[in-house]
Amino acid sequence: MTQLASYRRPSASRLLARILDTPDLAEQVQALPPAILGRLISHVGVEDAGELVALATTEQLAQVFDDELWRSDRPGEDEHFDANRFVVWLEVMLEAGDSFVAQKLVELPEDLVTLALHRQVLVLNLEQLMNEMRDADQDADQTEKALSDCLYEELDEYQIVSRHHDGWDSVLAAILALDRDHHDHLVGILERCCKMSADYIEDNGGLYEVLTTEEMLEADVAAEREDRRAGDGHVSPSAAAAFLKLARTASETPATDHDPLTRAYLRGLAKRKESAQSARHDAGAPSPRRDLLRLLESTEMSDAPGAPRLPAGPSDDAGAGESLLMRAMERLSQEAPREFFARSEELAFLANVLGAGCSSQQRRLRPVEAVRAAIATCGLGLELVEKGRHQGDAVDAAVATLAAYPADGLFRRAWSCLDSGVIHPAAITTQHMLRAAAVRKRGAEAQMLTRLAERVRAMAAEGAAWKAIPELGRLHGTFEADEIATLSGFLDQCPTLTDDANEPRFISTTSDLVIVREHLALLARRR
Repeated sequence: MTQLASYRRPSASRLLARILDTPDLAEQVQALPPAILGRLISHVGVEDAGELVALATTEQLAQVFDDELWRSDRPGEDEHFDANRFVVWLEVMLEAGDSFVAQKLVELPEDLVTLALHRQVLVLNLEQLMNEMRDADQDADQTEKALSDCLYEELDEYQIVSRHHDGWDSVLAAILALDRDHHDHLVGILERCCKMSADYIEDNGGLYEVLTTEEMLEADVAAEREDRRAGDGHVSPSAAAAFLKLARTASETPATDHDPLTRAYLRGLAKRKESAQSARHDAGAPSPRRDLLRLLESTEMSDAPGAPRLPAGPSDDAGAGESLLMRAMERLSQEAPREFFARSEELAFLANVLGAGCSSQQRRLRPVEAVRAAIATCGLGLELVEKGRHQGDAVDAAVATLAAYPADGLFRRAWSCLDSGVIHPAAITTQHMLRAAAVRKRGAEAQMLTRLAERVRAMAAEGAAWKAIPELGRLHGTFEADEIATLSGFLDQCPTLTDDANEPRFISTTSDLVIVREHLALLARRR
């Protein structure tokens, strides 16, 4: 076997230097898919990517912002707008000049710009505010003095007051540039911000009104963002969490059919393909140089995060079920290409679902982990469907099943089995072990173990036993380290087994289910 030379990805600074030397750089940057451009900017660092940002089109930036400006604390929770991150981007964009910033802000969705500015400033109509305060017998002089101590700028009838000192200079520079170059557009934004600021002030803060108004605007921006991202294969965290929750129960959708969420995803994917084909048929569009794209492909940076690549064939470290699935996929690609591409798109969808809505080891799944988990779970589903259904060669039978069953149907079959055959029994075993340990302890320690057993029971009853995993870390000294690791793996949202190298691997075969039962029986006997 030929020994492969070791490959070292170039450092961010070296890669940026090579990119800036690329011929026809502006044309090539603007030809990059937005997902690749976003990964490139993240790799070199937003603060150092001023030249790239200056060359990007507004359409590219809008889609990069869809990834960059939204944050979620936990998998399955919808993302929220990060106004501070927007200021960082604003500062980088200002390196290209305030006219560039003003033009980009006009071209970006108005709701997005309004939300970003409202999170940074209060926009006050001073005359109206003072009149309302006098009518309410409030101390206008004291309020006026407090306002004078803030960072602010007067613009027409408005006083724009900073909510945060950090980034004020950049925000103000952008507003003044908009006022100079696009006054009417800015007036519309300031009017909307003024209304929200007035709601905030009402009744000494107007908490309910301002939160309602602001959340409605963010919801509108978020909905538009999800529509754009859906065309690129993304799944919203809430939709992913809903899919996974429903997949744990006995679904009314048979395994031979797509469930509603998968159908909607595939319809959107088909529309995106049609749009891409129409764009390619545009005879007037010149073919740009691809030197930059080839450079990024050589650094493995061209994989879009929303559409993780699937393995081309069985991997050496794959479980038996995973290997069977991928061997069957390889055969399917030769014998039934249409079904092969359909199963590949479904597997990519499932990987996106797991990446957006599932946790592993108390963190979000990385893209490569999400792909492996999707393949492992579908491999288990394939075995469960195959059980007692076909005789003869296993790969032949798997190919026939894949031709008839969509990947999401196999996934739902396995996901439900993982819940009933791994997570639920592990939760029961954990409760028994905790209560048995509590009997042998006294005082506060016994009470702590009893409370923990009740928490595991409550979380399991809610269908989220993995939320109790952090509590197991308190059991060192009561349970052995291997017991805690085993239970944590079984209770996890996407359960895992520990391999011979003490590395967790996703459950992918019916044999793995037998191993789980044996482990749980052994743990019960120990106690």
